Amino acid sequence: MPKTRVRKSRKPFNRQQKSMIGASKLTLHKLDWLEWLSIGFCIWFFLYPYPYKLVFGIVLLLPIIGLMLNGLSKPSLASLVSISNKKGETKYDLADFIELPGLIIFVRVLIDFEFESFYSILKTGTVAFILLLLLLGATHRRITNTNKNRWIIYIAVIGNIALYSYAATYGVNCVFDNSAPKVYQAKVIDKTIYHGRRHTTYYLKVEPWGHHHDPEKISVAKVQHDQTEIGQTVSIDYKEGLLGIPWYYVE
Repeated sequence: MPKTRVRKSRKPFNRQQKSMIGASKLTLHKLDWLEWLSIGFCIWFFLYPYPYKLVFGIVLLLPIIGLMLNGLSKPSLASLVSISNKKGETKYDLADFIELPGLIIFVRVLIDFEFESFYSILKTGTVAFILLLLLLGATHRRITNTNKNRWIIYIAVIGNIALYSYAATYGVNCVFDNSAPKVYQAKVIDKTIYHGRRHTTYYLKVEPWGHHHDPEKISVAKVQHDQTEIGQTVSIDYKEGLLGIPWYYVE
């Protein structure tokens, strides 16, 4: 006598669960255009940052716009990370409008601006970080305890928001600073070039100046590096910063 297979019935999703799943999928799909926009502007800003203020301003706004649009339906914070499992390996993909702007702004401000002290960024950067966490909390729900990836998602999202907060704070401080500079003169004592995998950085090493009591390397543009000779005196502009974070550059 043939055995009869008994099919276990699955408990159907209730209306709230269905709406949550649908909202999450809809949100991610709708923001594909913002992800591609983020990729395009971030590549532009990294490779050819001109006009600087305009492109910086656009890249700066991408994470804020993304969080607000993604949070219109108050989805779970997990909606910002897509998880895939290929060949037994779990891969996490954070939304590009959060991941890329912070990373690119961080790299560019390190290349383009010299800051007086790292600690001078901490106070203002922490304020920006807290404000963004409040925005994140206002637009997204916490991840449910049943989600086994919740801590990885928390670390990925909050870690990238922290990077963006501090990098963006310093970028705004320098890019939109219209204060009158104090000008110092210093002699160039050496020139160096650093070749990275995707970017080359040019430095002029100058003798002590102002309240800087030791020789230091200052990054400059390639043209400026090529046209400046060792032993030549250059002008260093020292500025207070829009947010009170001092910075300087070689004229």
